[in-house]
Amino acid sequence: MEVKIVVLKIASRCNLNCSYCYMYNLGDNTYKNQPKLMSKETIENIYNRIIEHCEEHNIKNFSIILHGGEPLLAGQKYIEDFVNTGNRMAEGKVNFRYNLQTNGILLNEDIVNSLEKLRVDIGVSLDGPKEVNDKNRFYHNGKGSYDDVVKGINVLLNNKSYKERTGLLSVMNIDSDPIESYEHIKSLDLKGGDYLFPYGTYDNPPLGKTEGTQNTYYADWLIKIFDTWYNEKEETRPSLRLFGDITTSILGNDLMADYLGNKNNEVLVIETDGSMEAVDGLKSCGDGFTKTGANVSSFSINQALDTPLAKLYHHSHKHLCKQCRLCPINETCGGGDLANRYSTENGFDNPPIYCSDLEKLISHIQNRIIDRLPEQLVEEAGIERLTPEKIQKIRNQNIIEDTAVYTDELLSHFYAKA
Repeated sequence: MEVKIVVLKIASRCNLNCSYCYMYNLGDNTYKNQPKLMSKETIENIYNRIIEHCEEHNIKNFSIILHGGEPLLAGQKYIEDFVNTGNRMAEGKVNFRYNLQTNGILLNEDIVNSLEKLRVDIGVSLDGPKEVNDKNRFYHNGKGSYDDVVKGINVLLNNKSYKERTGLLSVMNIDSDPIESYEHIKSLDLKGGDYLFPYGTYDNPPLGKTEGTQNTYYADWLIKIFDTWYNEKEETRPSLRLFGDITTSILGNDLMADYLGNKNNEVLVIETDGSMEAVDGLKSCGDGFTKTGANVSSFSINQALDTPLAKLYHHSHKHLCKQCRLCPINETCGGGDLANRYSTENGFDNPPIYCSDLEKLISHIQNRIIDRLPEQLVEEAGIERLTPEKIQKIRNQNIIEDTAVYTDELLSHFYAKA
């Protein structure tokens, strides 16, 4: 097992208190016992472990995501020293590519110019127009964040380099108008963005799933955006990662992402105290859920990846419950995000809470792609149009052929009730 991306939680606190945040508001309280910032010793240990891992696996290019909390709380000089330290230690051994994910509030001209010189890419989180964003993304005193975030985005837009390569992350709010959300992304004049499903589990479901998981509120919301986006000229429409990933997979390409795909995940998270963990979204499964005892001070990355949860996350798009193993779209869906499969009753031996949404969204996009193909080609190639009903029928027909390949792993006592 290997990783090619590390998410570094350089700050364990945040200046916002977003209602759906998996770091602070979905049941995990371990941040309270961690240092607010990474120490110099921890930073050097992290880089040594990454370089060691890259040399062992012959990895020449490695991605580092500066994350939090809010990473800009660390300050401009801290980040400059952080990046320069890594580049100095890795010189001649591995090439680092840096990305910083921020809520945008602390962006100013000096910080943006500094990050540009350091060749750090930037992603900003914003959920839509003011009235939509401020329902869930607010300060600790309850004040909405929209106006301050847009000020930060405008600073980025004044920098030609970032205008061409900055993306927006938006958590879906199915109570909002989807087209208004899409038009808002376009109005910001950024390169593109991505729509994220809210984190949730069977025990703690998100908006729209509290009465059951069979509805398709999220798919219906996304399909309205997709149809508008897909009908626009490719050269002028923004890049939307979710739609691009699904389209790429449907056309036969391999896909690696937390929430979709058929490839192994290659991401590791490192906290401010040096703890190495599986992806941070798994914090939504419970307090201390991601903690394994692995730390950069005494563990290699290879050893951290050998812990049960890290291994399951790494293989999460292959190690699926029976329903997902038998599904004809599992090469695209990949069982969805691992965290969204969790229940205290069955561990990860469940389909994702968004299964019905993914069936509907993926089959809809497949049909829109087929619509643009010559009819003769579709017939000669034997391309079959899928619908949610057809997907379920195929899955049910396959059920007698399945064996419980990964049930023990998915139901491990580590995750599920004894």
